[in-house]
Amino acid sequence: MVLLGVSVLVFAIVHLVPGDPIQVALGTRFDPATYEALRERAGFNQPLPVQYVQWLTGALTGDLGVSFRSGQPVMTTILGRLPATLTLAFAALLVALVIALPVGIISAVRRGSVVDYTSTVFSQLGVSIPDFWMGILFILLFSLTLGWLPPSGYTPLTEDPLGWLSRLAMPAVTVGVVSGSVLTRFVRSSMLEALGQDYTRTARSKGLAQRVVVNRHVLKNALIPFVTVAGLQLAVLLGGVVIVEIVFAWPGLGQLALTAVERRDYPVLQGTVLLLALTTVLINLAVDLAYAFLDPRIRY
Repeated sequence: MVLLGVSVLVFAIVHLVPGDPIQVALGTRFDPATYEALRERAGFNQPLPVQYVQWLTGALTGDLGVSFRSGQPVMTTILGRLPATLTLAFAALLVALVIALPVGIISAVRRGSVVDYTSTVFSQLGVSIPDFWMGILFILLFSLTLGWLPPSGYTPLTEDPLGWLSRLAMPAVTVGVVSGSVLTRFVRSSMLEALGQDYTRTARSKGLAQRVVVNRHVLKNALIPFVTVAGLQLAVLLGGVVIVEIVFAWPGLGQLALTAVERRDYPVLQGTVLLLALTTVLINLAVDLAYAFLDPRIRY
């Protein structure tokens, strides 16, 4: 039902955008016969409800149409960009987890200490600083000043693993720092809530060491809300890093969607948004299923 609602909304919104996509694709000078042939091929000479049903029927079979600009199948175009987006999203999430889990746990266990106040300040800075501005600073420092990393571009892992890693480092850290700052605050708050529960006090009254209490009793219960937020962050990373992709010339789905908007390439835009919605639904499903492993009271 969510995907059906998204399909209706994206189809309606893109057709409300002013401008004729066929005319934009052909340019200022075009042959009227070619123009009419392309409109008929795209189905624009039919009523909008009929166009929607035809597009939805094709989408259910994996046929998302043909790009107005390149003439390539939309599914082929999206699948060509998908590896870059998945690489950046999962690498950024890994960076975020490396930052959030240890910092959030230590801040909660040592509440009110210098470590706690320092991590709070830096997490607030990470949330407040725009990711595109941070990416520009990274390029100025690590590429133009130090010359350690290439400023932009993408290299497939199968072609050059070292080049892939060097070009992935800065965009992944840029997005990961911002996401990690958000997750750090959730880890800290979840840990503090779990530390104040009765089962934690009972475990301490039995004489268990602080490390055992945190690892066995506190951390597992504190991870339940954290997993929810981490799953939502992954969904955001898959479709919300458009500016970072532009800064680092990263050929992902975000940049593809933006280019489709500029060129009025309806099929590409509709297919990209629908795929991102499907990914979000699947991530939410995976998060729900993960609850059963984290909380023994939950069974499906």
